[in-house]
Amino acid sequence: MTDHGREAPTTDLDLAIIGAGFSGLYAMHKARDVMGLNVQGFEAGGGVGGTWYWNRYPGARCDIESIYYSYSFDDEIAKKWRWSEKFAGQPEILAYLEHVADKLDLRRGFAFDTRIVSTVWNEAAGHWTLTSEDGASTTARFVIAGTGPLSIPKENEFPGLAHYTGEVHRTGKWPHEGVDFAGKRVAVIGTGATAIQAIPRIAEQAGTLTVFQRTPNFAAPLDNGPLDPTELDDVIANYAQVRENSRNRFIGADYPLPEHPSALGVSDDERKRVYDKYYVGGGFRMITSTFGDLMFSAEANETVSEYLRERIRERVKDPKTAEILSPRNHFYATKRPPFETGYYEAYNRENVSLVDLRATPIEDITERGIRTTDAEYEFDVLVLATGFDAFTGPLLQLGLVGRDGVRLSDYWADGPHTYLGIAITGFPNLFMPMGPQSVCIHINNPPGIEDHVDFALRAIAAATERGTTALEPTIEATDQWNSYIWGIADSTLMTKVESWYMGSNVPGKPRAPLFFAGGAVLYRAIFAQVEGNGFAGFAFDGAAEAIPTLTTLDPMAAHLLGAVLAQDQRPLDAIPLDEQRVVLENFAQLQLPPRKDVAVHHTTYPTPGGERPVRVYVPENAEGPLPVLVFLHPGGWYGGSPALSEGPCTGLAEDLGAVVVSPDYRLAPENPFPAATDDSYAAVTWAAAAITEYGGDPTRIAVLGESAGGTLAAVAAQRARDEHGPELVGQVLLYPPIDPDEQTGSKERYREGPILTAAAAQQCWDRYLQADTDRSSPLAVPSRAESLAGLAPALVLTVELDPSRDEAEAYGRALQEAGVPTEIVRIPGLIHAALNMSGFVPRTSEITDAIVAFLAPRFASTSREAARA
Repeated sequence: MTDHGREAPTTDLDLAIIGAGFSGLYAMHKARDVMGLNVQGFEAGGGVGGTWYWNRYPGARCDIESIYYSYSFDDEIAKKWRWSEKFAGQPEILAYLEHVADKLDLRRGFAFDTRIVSTVWNEAAGHWTLTSEDGASTTARFVIAGTGPLSIPKENEFPGLAHYTGEVHRTGKWPHEGVDFAGKRVAVIGTGATAIQAIPRIAEQAGTLTVFQRTPNFAAPLDNGPLDPTELDDVIANYAQVRENSRNRFIGADYPLPEHPSALGVSDDERKRVYDKYYVGGGFRMITSTFGDLMFSAEANETVSEYLRERIRERVKDPKTAEILSPRNHFYATKRPPFETGYYEAYNRENVSLVDLRATPIEDITERGIRTTDAEYEFDVLVLATGFDAFTGPLLQLGLVGRDGVRLSDYWADGPHTYLGIAITGFPNLFMPMGPQSVCIHINNPPGIEDHVDFALRAIAAATERGTTALEPTIEATDQWNSYIWGIADSTLMTKVESWYMGSNVPGKPRAPLFFAGGAVLYRAIFAQVEGNGFAGFAFDGAAEAIPTLTTLDPMAAHLLGAVLAQDQRPLDAIPLDEQRVVLENFAQLQLPPRKDVAVHHTTYPTPGGERPVRVYVPENAEGPLPVLVFLHPGGWYGGSPALSEGPCTGLAEDLGAVVVSPDYRLAPENPFPAATDDSYAAVTWAAAAITEYGGDPTRIAVLGESAGGTLAAVAAQRARDEHGPELVGQVLLYPPIDPDEQTGSKERYREGPILTAAAAQQCWDRYLQADTDRSSPLAVPSRAESLAGLAPALVLTVELDPSRDEAEAYGRALQEAGVPTEIVRIPGLIHAALNMSGFVPRTSEITDAIVAFLAPRFASTSREAARA
């Protein structure tokens, strides 16, 4: 910057960095020292530290373990820094950041005490003009705004504060010299995360402390203490693995996975055992390590909420005070869950009292204290712990003006609109590490910041390499991301409450989710996909890359995928066959429970390979004779079983009022083609001959197959025609792989999945078709039949994010061209194997609804001709 007689820092920069916290320091090191860019940083404070420079209130500390809450990019820094506490306090975190800044010589890259108040895009020049509070300015091609999510305290909302004559302190702008509370009458307004940390420490010093609470919060013990040197040595010795494990967890720390999928699926004793275990475990384990449905089910969340209320009643002696401190108007962890050390015990002290502002609101701040509707109080010190204008507030204070003079404050008038939470359409060459709509609240910040900054700098490198003047997200990508953000958030309990997560803590602020609720692992996968596809969703001087597929997932499928990615599993095609088979069978755990009013009969049926097991499902309250559905299970021809498909089979039996036959066919590679198709067709002919024993009608048989079972069903329909077998009234093919050699758009677009990758699909074919001639046989590849005419009416149902989608739909069109009555239904947002995810992805009901809508009229028909129409 220039002007005002100060020594001029570098002008016409490659990159300007705003903020000298975790984001700014790492960006400075990576951009200047690794990439060799011409960089200048600007920091409003007098030193490095960001949030930890400003937030010096008593008790301030991190809520992620110190060993995780630190940089991972420099082994020497990581291994030589010795944390003293499990959860480091503000002074130690600030000292750590100062140590990093000094070791890497980062301070010289920043202009301190320099607040940026205007950041304006110059379209003609292709750069930003940044102006500081004193009027000095400089230009930069790119900007990284590392302003942090919690750096701007909320504006005062209490009338009369200007007339108060005592001391006033905000937790977010605490005096560096500290505050002397000894013997003083102190008031704390607020009981959020900062207040819960500060109140016990202030209570130890103050003459009297009065806490004014509007909204109580759930808090669990931090379980802080000295960090065991042996534990630290172990972490250092295995540092790379510890960091990798952390990055592959929902919240970016190496916490155990949930002990059970649901809090409602265990006994009361087991539930209490789990909560007892993690209540004193420290950190976010009460969320990440107990039960998988706490953020999705109100009933499940109430179990942890009531557990925490009971712990409050145990720890606070006065029942009335305990009740005031017990939340009743929000679910646990739908607001930032604070962690505490002695917070509830503070209310047992004689010098501490609690005022319930829900019962007696504040009317005014007087010259001497606070007046509520019930009483007037005098204080020497007021502490405002009333929260922050989170995420958007710090960015709006930069005075951002983008293309065509559009102000960010106007563009975000209805709430933030970003792409990936890191970039904004119409504001080119601007990146926001941990910005609004990123994974900001569900991630350990330091390694998350590294991911964001690395992504931004690689995007900058790509733009530079292409000679791009302006790099920004497309409108389509931004709109899709916003829809995705809302969908994923709405699938949780988090949008059901008022919190700063939703921006609703600031009067007049638009209510919208400020976070990506899908977790750190899925978010990193999206980042990787975006970058791996040439920065998908970004436009380089208007030349746009396609929207990344992972941002089009159904919200609950996204949550499920995030959970799967956090399981530390290698790709399906990279694990041994026996492990693959276990993985496939485990999909049954994702289903709704089997219907209770359906009887299951276990018997056998004859095949060319001998007798095989078969399950026959009969709805108990249906009057026969009943139509018959032969259900061929999925599993890539090498896995799966009738047990895997029991949930879908019982559901279809009840919904259709049909007998469902689920055969166990021989599996590859031990039994390659044609074993599976021989067995599955044998099941169809057996059903026609034997189903009357179970109340079935042999004149009304349809065949259904899922995935590889769908291919078998297509072949069974052809064999029934060609071998004069049962005259089927319908065939239902659920996302079947049709041709191993056909190259399609979906195979390329979804080559990395989700769930089914192109490599895993090819492995299935290779195990099944072991002879070169197999690939030319229509009994293996149904699209190679000489004719498709005369086949049973078909429903070809595909899901959007699936490598096999296009070949299945092509087969459906071929059936139509051959005169076969065929419906082709594509369900957007769902993924391969979706039928087996009914317990977690409600929209799988669209699959069963489509099946019932297709089969019910054919099963109800009184003539074969009408049924096959």
